[in-house]
Amino acid sequence: MYSLDELFNNIKKKFELIDSNRYWGDDYDVRFFLASQLKKIKNKRILDIGGGIGIISSELDKSNQIINLDLSKSDLTKCKINTTNVLLINGSMTELPFNENNFDVVICSHLLEIAKFLDVKDQNKLDSKNYPTVKKVLKEIHRVLKSDSKLYLTTPNNAYYQSTKLTYHELINAIQNNFQKYSLFYYNTHHSFSKNQRKLNLTNLIPKVQSKFKDHDEIIKSLCKKDQQKDLKSVSFYVEVMK
Repeated sequence: MYSLDELFNNIKKKFELIDSNRYWGDDYDVRFFLASQLKKIKNKRILDIGGGIGIISSELDKSNQIINLDLSKSDLTKCKINTTNVLLINGSMTELPFNENNFDVVICSHLLEIAKFLDVKDQNKLDSKNYPTVKKVLKEIHRVLKSDSKLYLTTPNNAYYQSTKLTYHELINAIQNNFQKYSLFYYNTHHSFSKNQRKLNLTNLIPKVQSKFKDHDEIIKSLCKKDQQKDLKSVSFYVEVMK
């Protein structure tokens, strides 16, 4: 069985090979947990929206039919050089070039915050903090998903970043516009005295201390906390959405 430690080491090597500047920046990032969950999926048709240089797509089981859609041609070129089983499509997250009911699984990893930023930047699009690009992305995902299929979603939590990321309520409202069933987790709720000074940031410090006596797999899994239906401070959100 493929362990999370193996997955972690493999992903780090890929970043070093393809583009080390694009590394997620934290050995305990929520996307390692996402990749571990996706690794279990077999014999499915999978769409990775905004898959970029293909780090997550390339880790999926080879029995799957995998499509990496991204707006960046340069990222797709890097993905093509380093993957052999991923179909690459240059396209937009708001206008997916696929028919309805097309995919068993959709991956939307660290993408919705970009959609919100586009709306924040264009104040003409805002209506009482209604983010139309975020809603459009999720509407398109709902359209291309088959019945009884699943969306895997990660995004930073604005309660931690205090910038233009999605808040808990913004994320929930956006999901509920198109989907009824979902499971949300707060990822890494350790306290942060300072995001800029790692010595004062327990979200970084505690996992590193734990690594002295726990394996990577155990630490990553322990960082997921179930939805408490409130705006709880965490580094990220991890969500599984069912259609």
